[in-house]
Amino acid sequence: MENVVPEALEYLKIQRVGVIAVEMMDGSPHGATVHYVNSENPLIFYFETNREYRKAEALLGREKSRATLVIGFSDEEAKTMQLDGFVELLKPEEKEFFDTIYFDKFPEKKTKKYGGTPIFFKFTPTWWRYSNFKTPEGKKIWES
Repeated sequence: MENVVPEALEYLKIQRVGVIAVEMMDGSPHGATVHYVNSENPLIFYFETNREYRKAEALLGREKSRATLVIGFSDEEAKTMQLDGFVELLKPEEKEFFDTIYFDKFPEKKTKKYGGTPIFFKFTPTWWRYSNFKTPEGKKIWES
């Protein structure tokens, strides 16, 4: 995804947590809090989860699933990014790139041991909106 405003890209660099809602196999939504990393050009978000977690059903059940990602939860900060798009499992050739950017942002996860079977996925946005409610001019909204 192109044309993401620089302010939004800077915001994504300092945030670490978002909520992703994926379309389950029966069409219902399922939301989960996740750590994320992202590339900028193109804008793609990357995640790690466990095969045993509920969102994995959609990731393993079809090639792509519709999803929404929301980043920004603080009233004090008053910024948020909302994105619609789709999720899919990483291809084996994408795993090295994932490891590089993921462990750069989350170095503490290199040595952390998790139960379950990890799987890796990405979210590719097709639409985005970035809002800053505390600019000198008042509320500003940018969207694709």
